[in-house]
Amino acid sequence: MQTEEIRILERNELISAVVEKHERLIAEYQAEFDALTTTSTGLETEIEDLKTRIADNEEKTGVFDEKKHHSGHEAAEELKKLDLKPMDVEKIEAGITALNSDKTSDTAEERKAVYETLRSDINAAEGGDKSALLAKIDAAYQAYVEEYTLKEALDADKKLLVQKQGEVTENKRADWLSRRIDSHKESLEYWKEMK
Repeated sequence: MQTEEIRILERNELISAVVEKHERLIAEYQAEFDALTTTSTGLETEIEDLKTRIADNEEKTGVFDEKKHHSGHEAAEELKKLDLKPMDVEKIEAGITALNSDKTSDTAEERKAVYETLRSDINAAEGGDKSALLAKIDAAYQAYVEEYTLKEALDADKKLLVQKQGEVTENKRADWLSRRIDSHKESLEYWKEMK
């Protein structure tokens, strides 16, 4: 059996080893802390930008919804001015109602089909100049398209916000590292004074 020789360090050697250990740990912790805080700062900015964009798009969505309903109401008023057969009026009124529906389960393709059918029904109806009615229908549909597009973007942004907020938990690690760095710096100063 081989025995290892145990060497007792001199006071200065021991202090130098302790100083080196604290310097090494400070450097390691500082590097990780810097990486986390850089990420954290960017993440906080990204979260704030997302919140702002979500608020802006929610407001715009409301504006387009209002415009859709307003144009639909104007279309119904234009329809009253036309001298059309009651059967045509009934079909067009149903189309206007479907176009301006707040039903969220409709896909964009389904709503486009409603719009195209409504335009076809208006063009097929006999009597009067229907250009003002068609213009109101077009405006209502365009408002719907804008609203739908914004709602899709809003849904994506809200999911991303939840994900980014989950990433903020890394800040706990940064707080721990900050405390460890401070502790090692204090210890380092103490041991340097002991030299």
